[in-house]
Amino acid sequence: SSGINAEWPLRPGLRVCRIFRVTRVFKFARRSENLLILIKAVGNTYKELILLSGVVSLAVVSFGSIMYTIESITKPCPECEKTQFTSILTSCWWAVITVTTVGYGDMIPISTLGKCMGSFAVFCGLIIIALPATIIVTRFSEEYERSKMQNEMNPGGSMAL
Repeated sequence: SSGINAEWPLRPGLRVCRIFRVTRVFKFARRSENLLILIKAVGNTYKELILLSGVVSLAVVSFGSIMYTIESITKPCPECEKTQFTSILTSCWWAVITVTTVGYGDMIPISTLGKCMGSFAVFCGLIIIALPATIIVTRFSEEYERSKMQNEMNPGGSMAL
């Protein structure tokens, strides 16, 4: 136990060293032209990303509430297991996983109507996520082309943000 107490004063110094390692990554990021283009493209789409987060939040609350209602009302058979959708909050967790198409499988609907609603939630999630992704890719392509033309006009210069 004395070894642990002897090491204790060194721990804050080691944490400071870890912070310096992280700053090295940021220095590398400044020199990576493609990463700078990606950051600029994402920065130019902040309105779309805010809209995306709002739409995803609305979908999560809606599908979570609907799934909680469906699974708490419908029972496929008397001897079937109890539903995992015990509250709207746990149903919203299921909706986050389903709408973002992660699909852990930790919660599954039991009723037929719940399974149909789950399929619909996945389909809506694909549409919700795919539409803004194309906008971001288009903005990245535009920034990349702009940077390429800038480098052709000024071959020795660096990219300006």
